[in-house]
Amino acid sequence: MSVRLFLALLIAATWHAPSSAERSVNEVRSLDGTRIVYECSGVGPELLIVHGGTGDRSRWLPMFPYLEKDFTVCAMDRRAHGQSGDASSYSLQGEAEDVAAVVASRGKPVAVLGHSFGGVVAYEAARMTPQIAKLLLYEPPFRVDPHEATLSRMDDLIARGEQEAATVVFMGEVVSISPDELEAMRGRPSWRDLVSSIGSSIRQHRALAAHEWSPDAAREFSTPTLLLIGSRTQSPDLRWSVEHAAQAIRGSKVVVLEGQEHNAMDTGREQLAAAMKAFALPSE
Repeated sequence: MSVRLFLALLIAATWHAPSSAERSVNEVRSLDGTRIVYECSGVGPELLIVHGGTGDRSRWLPMFPYLEKDFTVCAMDRRAHGQSGDASSYSLQGEAEDVAAVVASRGKPVAVLGHSFGGVVAYEAARMTPQIAKLLLYEPPFRVDPHEATLSRMDDLIARGEQEAATVVFMGEVVSISPDELEAMRGRPSWRDLVSSIGSSIRQHRALAAHEWSPDAAREFSTPTLLLIGSRTQSPDLRWSVEHAAQAIRGSKVVVLEGQEHNAMDTGREQLAAAMKAFALPSE
């Protein structure tokens, strides 16, 4: 065997094309200077995921294998979650600016999926920037009961170091997760991250309670929008929010995730990914 042939075979054996599963961790500064971290993988049109009120981007990383062959999919850590920073003051406006900053950093149109509280943030971001080409909202709580007595009880539990008990109270009494699903959540690896971030849920929920849903503003909203809801979701606020958003946002579509509640990223990944692809991928 010639030396040249040997070297060619050696290179062929060791070289590999870049994999769509290779991931990059990136950061961007929001308008107020807060550091926002996000992780990306895959090839294709841009898709950004904004996680809900608790946890961080790691909650959505198991969805990447279902999406990265069709999208360049990214998941961000919202401020005060995961590796992202925080600021001395807090507002929904600042959260929306964080999403807009990540979208701007991509340099091209982006489809954005927001889950739960992240759905409200994503909607507000889409009102800021035309770079959000499509919007997918999974049970966004546009209307919430203030639950002030429950939040005060959570404050007391957290002050005593009982973060897990506070998380159980929040998921059961505020989000209205069913007892069976709550028990399943407690057995998943993501539960630890949900518990560790429960303190931020209190300020977020108070901000939501003070944030008034405007059907008039929604009627002027022109970004193509998909609303997702689980068939087993019990929260009256979440069901009201999806129904009224669908009525107000022109041309919006609703997909019911059969057999799911608020956590299809855990319990129905293939089903959720199929709904996302059907809406967010460019038409043939």
